[in-house]
Amino acid sequence: MTSSTQALQAQGMGEALPKKHILLLLVAAALILGVGLGVQNPFLLNLSGYTCAFALFALSVNIMLGGVGEVPLGHSLFFGVGAYAAAISMNLLGLPFEIGVLLGMAVAAVLAVLIGFLTLKLTGAYFSIVSWGLSGVALVVAHNLEFAGGALGLFGFSRLAVGPFDLTNPRSYFLTTAVALLLVLVLLWYVRASRFGRALESIRQGRHLAQSLGINVFRERLKALVLSAPVAALGGALCVPYLQIVNPEILSVLRTVDALLAVLIGGTGLLFGPVIGSAIFTILPQFLNMDANVKVLVFSLLIIFVMMVAPGGLHQLFGNVVSRLLDMQKKKREAGA
Repeated sequence: MTSSTQALQAQGMGEALPKKHILLLLVAAALILGVGLGVQNPFLLNLSGYTCAFALFALSVNIMLGGVGEVPLGHSLFFGVGAYAAAISMNLLGLPFEIGVLLGMAVAAVLAVLIGFLTLKLTGAYFSIVSWGLSGVALVVAHNLEFAGGALGLFGFSRLAVGPFDLTNPRSYFLTTAVALLLVLVLLWYVRASRFGRALESIRQGRHLAQSLGINVFRERLKALVLSAPVAALGGALCVPYLQIVNPEILSVLRTVDALLAVLIGGTGLLFGPVIGSAIFTILPQFLNMDANVKVLVFSLLIIFVMMVAPGGLHQLFGNVVSRLLDMQKKKREAGA
């Protein structure tokens, strides 16, 4: 029996959050409280907040990469839409930051529907190149929009806050982004365990087989894109308090490449993989005081190493090491007996 058939048989089965995931969520919540209340360094808190926001973008990329097996090179478009919507709402429309975030997520979802109808009949390299082209078009448009600040972008935001939480305060910023990340992780777990999530897994393993079993492949892929776009927009909007500027560079394909590296390092098959990869990708270079060019070199070598040794990401590498150590201990015990 194939995995696709098993997945289809499991469709519709309701599942509660497993104890392992509940434990992980409790550990994550304790970690958030520990960092949020215990760390006093403002730079570290701001960087941790940005890491959580970037992890949201990495998770959105992983919905397409790990979910349906497509490389969404143009996903920075949704990330940029979230950032621009928050900035324009505050500076030009006089709206609160929270409303700007929601507007960005809504616009990203609508754009995802339109873009999905244009691109999702393509697969593999064709899909990646077309989506990359669309993000390039968005970058050129942003350069020429005077009300969006043109090449200089928008800055000098009046009120960066979510309710009573002032996001210019490093502690509030970290706690807000971390809670948003935790909520999205819970949402994505339920999506993975749902009928829709199992349909995506079937498509990822074999598109034609899934189609032959009655799954509407185009519709499910479109739903995945529409799900991922608002998550990317949320990540983009929550990066604004850290970046303090929104300019066309935020739409660059390099943002997507960074997120893809984080996903591949952390592992596409693990819900927490993109979060772990994002933490490594954003925090480690700061502690090692890496130059931007050195960072590219180091992470390029790291990704080559991970892909050759453990294609499932660092968690697979860690699992392999633990398994080997346990085998060695077992052999020692047997030799001593």
